Parts: sequence; structure tokens; C-alpha cells
Amino acid sequence: MEPFRSILVDVDATDRAQPALERAARLARSSGARLTVVDVTGVPSYARPYLPAGLAEEMAERRRGDLARLAEGVAGVPVESRLLEGRGATALVDEALAAGHDLVVREGARDLVAPRREPSGAVNLELLRRCPGSVLLVGPGGAAEHPRIAAAVDTSAEAGGEADHALNARIAAAAALMAELEGGTVTLLHAWEVLAETTVRRLASPDGYAGYLADARRRVADDFARFTRSLGGRLSGARAEMRRGEPEDVIPEFVVAEGIDLVVMGSVARRGIPGFLIGNTAERVLPRLPCSVLVVKPAGSA
Repeated sequence: MEPFRSILVDVDATDRAQPALERAARLARSSGARLTVVDVTGVPSYARPYLPAGLAEEMAERRRGDLARLAEGVAGVPVESRLLEGRGATALVDEALAAGHDLVVREGARDLVAPRREPSGAVNLELLRRCPGSVLLVGPGGAAEHPRIAAAVDTSAEAGGEADHALNARIAAAAALMAELEGGTVTLLHAWEVLAETTVRRLASPDGYAGYLADARRRVADDFARFTRSLGGRLSGARAEMRRGEPEDVIPEFVVAEGIDLVVMGSVARRGIPGFLIGNTAERVLPRLPCSVLVVKPAGSA
């Protein structure tokens, strides 16, 4: 995965603490990227005639000034600020598409603490579904000096075809990139399940069931080892961990037990009604993670 070229960071310009901006600026400096700092106003132009004369523009100018001051405080990187209008996720996706940003950074808990909060981080989830590029949701606290990174992959042969294997490779490459940019270490994590386990346990003999589990573990281990070898030397120093269970349980448990600072996952960008009806592993896991999350998309998602 190539270093980021253009980073978009969404902030609330009135907040005193700006963890998302700090993380985005750090990544921009490390990767030589340009940085755009934005805030989204909920007063669209068509609503302004119904407000007291000049009030909406006065509020917008004040927010632009706040954004400009934040941008001026970022050193060592080309930076600009912009006030966007409209619904939060829609405005951010439109800006990312129009300007070609390859990373969108946002504070992960921002929706949950806003005065008119949206349940389950609605803006974050819509970004995962619609944004064609990578999305970094910054967790609480400052960025670790040497972050521990978990790359959550699914390398089982049953997982799918070339598209799934390509997404696994992008997840691993993104984790390697973040480790290079931030001086971190990587663990490749594969959560695996036994297909038809309940049926086999019910119908097979105890020895047959034990043999079925052992065979399933061997096949998963072989697939995982084949994937790690395919990565070449870029992640030669990474740990490789297989944990049995559903990803939405395994990944949060691993994060807490190992003190993980950043989880890198994959998600498929979807538009229209299906994107709001069909969830995926990233969406199910996200509300349970107490750390930062980088979500990458398949190649050509734009």
C-alpha cells in the first residue's frame, strides 16, 4: 500500500481537544501528504432565508475562523481548511470523492457525545458503507508512541475467491504502512470458526467429532500460513495469531487482552439502499472496540 497522498480530517472546530487532527497531522508528516481540515455545518444554503438575516453566515464565518486557526497550528505539512455544508457523512464522502482524498480521519466517539447524538455512531457507519477510500476512526486518548497494531484478516479457503484474498492483502499492507509511519508492531489476527460444528457434534461419534475439529484446525492453519508467506518480507517480523470464534467476539477480546492500539479491518463500500440494510464484520465489531480502527476498502472502490 502506497503512503497516503491526501488526508481529510473531520473535526468539531469548537472543541478544545483535537485527537483526530493530531493523528491526521502526524500521519501527513510521516507520509508527506497534504492535509485538509473540515467541519460540517448543519445549516444548508436553502434553509438560510428562514433564519434571522445574517445569522447563518455569521455562524459560518465564526466556524471558518475556528477552522483556520486549527489549520494554522499544524506545522510541517501543507494544510488547508474548509467548511462543508449538509449531512455529515454525505458531505464528507462528497468531499473525499471530489478532492481525491485517500484517507478520511474522524474521532471515533464523536457521534456518541454530540449534543444531538446519533445512535451507534451513524456518521461513522455511513462512512464505512459509502466512502471509497480508507477511514481512520481515532480512539480515546493520545496516539501511542509505538502502537500495537492488529490486522484482522480472514484467510480460510471458505472465505471466498480472489476478491477476498485481495482485500486481505490490502489489510496487511495497510497495517504494515501504519507500522512504518508510526513506528508500530503488527499482529496478523485470524478469527476462525468450524463450519457445521453443531451438526457434526450431534451426529458423529466423540472420536469423529474430535477428528473433525483437528482437521478443521489444520486446514485453517495451512491457509493462514500460505497467506503469510504470500506477503513476502514486508511483514516478516509480524506475529501471526489464530483465535477460534466469531470475529465480533474474538477481535474485541484480543484487543483488550493484548493492549492493541489500532485494528486494521476491511469493509466493502456500498451505495444506495443495500448499503443501509446489509452489515459486515467491520460494522458489527466497531461499536465494541476501545481503540482506533482503520478500515480499508477493496481496490477500485471509488
